[in-house]
Amino acid sequence: MKYRNLPPPNFQNPPPNFAERLKYWLGGMVNNPTTGALSADKVWYSVMAGSMTWQFLTTDPAEWKWLAYGGILGGVSLVKRSIAGVQQVNEKRIEKGE
Repeated sequence: MKYRNLPPPNFQNPPPNFAERLKYWLGGMVNNPTTGALSADKVWYSVMAGSMTWQFLTTDPAEWKWLAYGGILGGVSLVKRSIAGVQQVNEKRIEKGE
C-alpha cells in the first residue's frame, strides 16, 4: 500500500472548499506538519486515543480506568509538547550560534 504525501500546511491560503478543509484538518492527526508525510507516531497515537475513547463511550468504566485513561492521554500529550519545546530551544540556539 502506497501512501500519498499531503503538502505541508499553508496558513496564508487555506483550502477552498469544505472537503479540502476536512482532509487538511484530518491529515493533521496523522501527517508530519513540516513535510506532509505520514507519521507512524501520530497514526498509532490516534488509533490508541480513538480506541480508548470508543471504549469509554460504549461502557461504564470504573474510576481507576478513568484515571488511567486521563493519565495516558494527558501524559503522552505533555511528553510530546516537552520534546517539541526542547527541539525548538535547541534550534534557536544553533541559529544564534551559541
